[in-house]
Amino acid sequence: MKLWRSLKNHLLPWRGNTHRPHILRRGWLVAFLALALASEGIILGHLLVPSGPNVFLAAVVRSDVIDYTRDARTQEGGQSLSENEILNAAAQAKAEDMAARGYFSHVGPNGEEPWVWLERAGYEYVYAGENLAVRFNDSKDVVDAWMASPTHRANILKANYKEIGVGLAEGAYKGGRATFVVQYFASPAKVAAVSVVPDAPAAEPASAPTAIAPEVPAEPAVAGAETELAAPAQQPTQPEVVHAPAPQQSFMQSATRAVTQAVSDAPRGASWVLAGIAMLLITVLALTFFIRIQVQPTDLLLPGLAVALIAVTLIGANAKLLPAATQSASVVAADSGDIAGGIATERVSAFPDAPAQ
Repeated sequence: MKLWRSLKNHLLPWRGNTHRPHILRRGWLVAFLALALASEGIILGHLLVPSGPNVFLAAVVRSDVIDYTRDARTQEGGQSLSENEILNAAAQAKAEDMAARGYFSHVGPNGEEPWVWLERAGYEYVYAGENLAVRFNDSKDVVDAWMASPTHRANILKANYKEIGVGLAEGAYKGGRATFVVQYFASPAKVAAVSVVPDAPAAEPASAPTAIAPEVPAEPAVAGAETELAAPAQQPTQPEVVHAPAPQQSFMQSATRAVTQAVSDAPRGASWVLAGIAMLLITVLALTFFIRIQVQPTDLLLPGLAVALIAVTLIGANAKLLPAATQSASVVAADSGDIAGGIATERVSAFPDAPAQ
């Protein structure tokens, strides 16, 4: 009963509060105005504060993207992928380049194909593929979007791929903050070790046809037994492949992810706060005006209306300022961020006969 009476006094004009809802009094209106301005500050802060390539600000986490990709692959009956630090370095370089130059495509502004980053990192491959994503706030959402696209899904499930690497970078894209995600798949090239056996020397002709027991021929000499064949001149030597163990998510990583997720969602929460203030004040003002129309507390109605109009104005301005929160995965030569249509890029190296590790 006490709770109902308190709510009635704060929200409804009635005889018990002399038709003056407490929520329209100066203290409450000042609090609402301060909350509305603080919410707007959060929204503008996310729009105006420059963002650099700081991966720790992103809610998308490399280890999570790799783990979710492995899970998706094994659930479809495929073999698990090994994380490779060289692929991680190549993916990170590509992600940072997209963030720094503000593009989102498999091919760079100067025509750089995805394989340039693998070559610069020193990774020689038999098969390789690339998936891209931008404007995602959660690692699982990234992988789910890729799995929902036939071409990206094919890259994740392709049996030829043995290793995986992921890179993340924060930058600006289409007027707003964005997390760029690059995912590389590959099978490393490896030269097989074989034995080289020279031809046996020609036998000396018999000097006379004497009937003697034939000699047991000696074992032929083997030169360079168990040595590795030299690689073709045009094929660079494969650098040592480093397999990183699957990372275990620590408490600190979990806490960091929770905090960064909250930071990423802050503008959305602030927008809901503004909408709530506007709706609450407009509702109370309408009740105060119409329930007892002959009693009009203008000293409450006018300030309350002013605060409500401020909240509505901020909401309208944000609708124009805030970029569309469209999450997208890449397609070749498509900067629109539409996940439908197009194909994910894949390449077989120039040495298809090289055995995969």
